[in-house]
Amino acid sequence: MMKLLKKIWNYLFKKKDRNLYSFKFISDNPSAKSLKKNTIYIVGNEEYQKWAYLACPCGCEEAIMLSLNQNMNPSWSFSSNANGVPTIYPSINKLDNCLSHFWIKEGKLIWAKNVIS
Repeated sequence: MMKLLKKIWNYLFKKKDRNLYSFKFISDNPSAKSLKKNTIYIVGNEEYQKWAYLACPCGCEEAIMLSLNQNMNPSWSFSSNANGVPTIYPSINKLDNCLSHFWIKEGKLIWAKNVIS
């Protein structure tokens, strides 16, 4: 009975936390192979962020590199809440290979719905 309760507890509560994105500040651009799932790597520090790197969440193993420099076009913004949960804005839309389109909002991966015209 305890085993069943533990499984239910883990399914309801702990599983959700494993799917949240986290972030870490790094000093230099990472290699694509060093990127871990559900982690956003921010080149810079709390005062200045230059780039965001993450592994594509579709599983294609490609690195996604986003400029956080607001003087560049396109550019994205990075923020984190008081609990250290990240948000990237606007959406991330890969225009090559896997064509993934998604948001990372409050640590959650939100897939865009495909619209075919």
